[in-house]
Order: sequence, then structure tokens, then C-alpha cells
Amino acid sequence: MFKRMSILERRPGDDQSFFSRHWQERHGPLVAQLPLIRAYVQNHVEDEYAPTDFRVGGIVELQFDDPSAMATAFAASPSLAVAADEANFLGNAAGYVIGDAPIRLAGEEGKLVVLAAHGGDRAALGRFEAALRKLPEFVELIRDEVATVMTRPGATRASQGVDVFFHVYFTEVAAARRAGSQVARLAEDALKLGVFRVRTVRIV
Repeated sequence: MFKRMSILERRPGDDQSFFSRHWQERHGPLVAQLPLIRAYVQNHVEDEYAPTDFRVGGIVELQFDDPSAMATAFAASPSLAVAADEANFLGNAAGYVIGDAPIRLAGEEGKLVVLAAHGGDRAALGRFEAALRKLPEFVELIRDEVATVMTRPGATRASQGVDVFFHVYFTEVAAARRAGSQVARLAEDALKLGVFRVRTVRIV
């Protein structure tokens, strides 16, 4: 399955509660009307662990059969309503092409999404991933490597530079909460990190 991620930022002045409510209740059903979507998952930020180098209100996971199916979906007439609604809750956004990768819901488990930029030091990234796998109550890790960055038309800022999205699952929400501050302290000088505990919602 062809996978695309997106980082969504809140509008200036909006709090996380408003952003999440509108995204899930109003915007999500509009995106669900796009044709050819195989999966659409919203990752709602519940906790953010300092220090962070990224601005994140939510993280999108979308799956299609292939890139042409994605292009067809976003060119279809329902995409007009999706685009029109963005001004009602969205500050800035960027898309990241991942390629062939899975999507897993957290359910009752806890989940962290870690954004990483390695600055060319892939060895540091490898050490970081190994440390993630040793965290208490760790269950599973999905590593999404960014192939291409897609800048949103009309974006007011440059896309945030992400090389890898780590989806890290734990036995329960409390375990993910405890791990978040530990993960934020694992960064080496070469790595820029954003560490977020998320609540997953499957729309499609």
C-alpha cells in the first residue's frame, strides 16, 4: 500500500481542543468522501515533550493503492470541500510521501509519534531507534522513511524538514506517557526530534 503522511499545524490563537474537535468531527468526514482511499488515520496530539524542533497539531496517515490513486483522489470534486474547510482550523500543513508502509491503530495501547531529522548522520538515527526499542513496556515500532516532501499550495511557511516518522507503541497509554520524556532526552547533537503522545482515530 502506498502511504502518505501529513503534519498539520493549528491556526494562531486556536487551542488543541478546538483543533482536534474540528479535525475529527468536521474535516475528517470530508476527507472520507475522497475516492480510492484505503485508510485514513488521524493522530491527535495529547502530549508534547520538550524540547521539540517541530510544530504539530496533528499527524495524518493516508493509504492508497498507488501514487496515481492518490492523485485521482485529490483531483476529484470532493477535494474542493476539503480545501475550503482547511481555513476553518488549519494553520499550515505539509505532506510526506512514504511509499509502501503499514498503518496500525493504537487502540488501548499507548502511542508516540517521533519526528526525526538526522542531518545526514544515519548512524545516530540507528542508535536512537535501538534505544526506542529498549524502552519499558515497548510493543512495536514502525519506521516511515520520507521519500518526498509535498508542499501545500498556498503554504505560509516552508515544509518542516522530517527524514523519518517513528510510530512507537506501548502496552498502555500510561506507559507511552512515561516514555515520552525519556525519548526527548535521547537526542544526539546530530538529531532534531519532535516527540508527541497521540490518540489515534480511524476515519476510513
